[in-house]
Amino acid sequence: MQPATRSANQPLGGSSGDWRHRLLRFHVPLALASAVIIVLFMTLPPFDPQAYPQMDMGSAAALPQRPGEGGMGGMGGVMGHGGSQTSPPTGHGASQTPSPTGHGGSQTPPATDHGRGQTPPTGHGGDQTGPMDPGEITEARGRSYLTQRFTVATGYVALGLLGLTLLIGPANLLLRRRNPVSSYLRRDVGTWTALFGVVHVIYGSLLHSGGQLSGILNYFFVPDGSPRLNSFGLGNWTGLAATVIVVGLLALSSDFALRKLKARTWKNLQRLNYALFALVIAHAFFYGALLRTTSPFTLLLALSVIAVFAGQAVGVWLWRRRHARTTARQPA
Repeated sequence: MQPATRSANQPLGGSSGDWRHRLLRFHVPLALASAVIIVLFMTLPPFDPQAYPQMDMGSAAALPQRPGEGGMGGMGGVMGHGGSQTSPPTGHGASQTPSPTGHGGSQTPPATDHGRGQTPPTGHGGDQTGPMDPGEITEARGRSYLTQRFTVATGYVALGLLGLTLLIGPANLLLRRRNPVSSYLRRDVGTWTALFGVVHVIYGSLLHSGGQLSGILNYFFVPDGSPRLNSFGLGNWTGLAATVIVVGLLALSSDFALRKLKARTWKNLQRLNYALFALVIAHAFFYGALLRTTSPFTLLLALSVIAVFAGQAVGVWLWRRRHARTTARQPA
């Protein structure tokens, strides 16, 4: 009976740091499950971002707006591939009608630049400065549409995995298991969170920039060099902050970092995971998640928030009760 008791007291995922054990028990299942979810996001009609209300990210407002609810306010739209402006972009989960540099694939042919009679460059990575022929327009739309769906899919997979990292500790307490400072299961789930988060950022940056540095900088700054502080800009700033944190946490998720920093400092840094979750939710909000309340994206976002807040509340309550019992047992 003693081995069973010892096993029941182990944290979720066990305490073995053996790489082969972790690869087969954690990494392979996480990779397969994530791949299945991404395929579902990419193929099922309910997860088609273009099926839901349009989102105007070119609005000057700090809060997400639908087209026509707020003017440009001098902020200007997101710049096209050659520096000329395209129509304002829309959010990750919206249908839209700008040029093929937008998030979606249902765009109309490129319009001329704002009153200047110039036709903006077309297509991702294209060198053309004139109008595309119908075949090139269709191809550009298809690339943009697939990139949009893949960007959304990887973002929500990262969100789900991030939420899971915040529920492992409360689950250990609820199941009366040990809840160590460092959990290999939590570390490995966090690794995949960072991986999909970085992939989401890379593909998201390609939607409007065409891979050009000037286009990527335009996510964060207006043409005069001021920070972009409309909803599109705030969504990108929160996403950037989240990326910095998740990459930093990934760099610290090792036995070497734990030994060097010692348990208390290492754990305090790992608590940035809570700030990371808040930034991710803010990122989704500024990209108009609450304007698409009928979509499964908003439902998944809401369920993630509810699950994490409920799990953390239960975890805090269980930890305090366990700590109170331990204190009461100590001799006066």
